[in-house]
Amino acid sequence: MIPQPNAAYADHQAIAWKCQLEPGKEVLVDVYGTRQAAEAVARGVRSGKFRAYRPAGAYDAVACPAQYGTAVWARYVDGLDAEPVPETMTVRVPDYCTQPGYEGVTVVTVEISARCRACGGPRGKGRPDTFVRDGKRLVRDAWDNACGHHDSYTAVLHEARHRVEHPRKHKGELRGGELKGVEGGKYAAAVDLIASALEVNPWFSAQKAIALLNDNGEHQAAATVRDFAMSNVAGPSTSGKSAALFLVHLDTEARAADASTTMGDEK
Repeated sequence: MIPQPNAAYADHQAIAWKCQLEPGKEVLVDVYGTRQAAEAVARGVRSGKFRAYRPAGAYDAVACPAQYGTAVWARYVDGLDAEPVPETMTVRVPDYCTQPGYEGVTVVTVEISARCRACGGPRGKGRPDTFVRDGKRLVRDAWDNACGHHDSYTAVLHEARHRVEHPRKHKGELRGGELKGVEGGKYAAAVDLIASALEVNPWFSAQKAIALLNDNGEHQAAATVRDFAMSNVAGPSTSGKSAALFLVHLDTEARAADASTTMGDEK
C-alpha cells in the first residue's frame, strides 16, 4: 500500500515509541501534501519541538519525495553512532536493447535515489545477483525494500536517466531541513558556527563544538553545550548536530515564551 497525505494528525507519541523499539531503524511519520510542511515536521522531530521526540537530537528525521506528496521518516539515534542517511546509491542493472531480430542486454552502472519512489522509505542494500542471457553469465544488483514496494529495472533505468537529464530537480532531494540558528536567538551565531563545521565534517562532535565556540567567543553557548553533553545519554559521544539542535530548541522555546508573554499583555 502506498501512503497518502492523512487528514488526521500523526500520533507522534506512538511513532516515537516505535522508533525507540528499534533504534536506528527509520519509521514513517506521515505523508504531507507540500514539501514545506514535511520539512517543518522533520525539523520539529529533530529539534524536539514536538514533545514526543525530546530531548532535542534524540531523533533524526528526513523529508523526501513520495508518490503522493512528501514523506517524513524518523529514527531514534540517541546514544548511537548513526551515519547520515544517504541520498543516493549506485547499482548495476540490465539494460535490454531491442534490435531487429535480436534482443541484447548490457549491464550498466547507474546512480539512483536511496529512497523508495513510492513511499520515500529507505531502499534496500544492493547485493550481487547472477543471471544468464544468451549463454553468458552476467551480474546485476538486486535489493529488497523494507517497505515492500518493488523496483523494476525498467523504472530504475528511467529514474537514472532522468537524474542525468535533470540534475537540478534531484539536487538536495533528501531534505532534513536546513540547520540554522533562530533569527535573533541567543544562540543563533553558535548554531551557525556548528552548522558550518558539520558541512565539512558530518561527524563533528559536541566536544569539538565546545572548543570551536570558545575559540569564537561564544563562551555561554559552549557552557550550555557542555552541560547538554554531560546530561545526554551519549555523554562524550554526543554529536555536534545534537548540540546544535539543542541550542535551536532553547532559542525556539525562548521565542515561544516571549510571544506568549506579549500576547498576554495585550488588551
